[in-house]
Amino acid sequence: MASPPSIHRIERINYALAAIVVLVGLVTQSRSIVLGLLVGSGLTCINFYVLRRLVVKWTADAASGKGGGSASMLMLPKMIVLMGAVAVAVLFLPLDVIAFTIGYSIFILSIVIETTYTALRAPAQDPDSERPNG
Repeated sequence: MASPPSIHRIERINYALAAIVVLVGLVTQSRSIVLGLLVGSGLTCINFYVLRRLVVKWTADAASGKGGGSASMLMLPKMIVLMGAVAVAVLFLPLDVIAFTIGYSIFILSIVIETTYTALRAPAQDPDSERPNG
């Protein structure tokens, strides 16, 4: 089962925003801020990729009648690894914590952009809806 197109758009927007933020940081900010932006946005991109793969597998298992499946069992370990990575980054890397938070929060903006795009996009006309009854 493939991911819905909106999930792929969110992921691509996430990658694009991360690249833009890091590149702007490289030109305008100090090393610790750039490292924070890079690590934060990198973790959120990896997290979104893994989450998308798990959700697709999870929904495919559910659609085929398989129970919770292996994907749901991987959600907790994924979160533990993510929290560990965040802790290691914040505690041991010479990064700016606020820049890390900004980089990590890019996924929220990606979701808002995709949701707004989807809401404002004109819905496709159904050719059958224009036919008169009778």
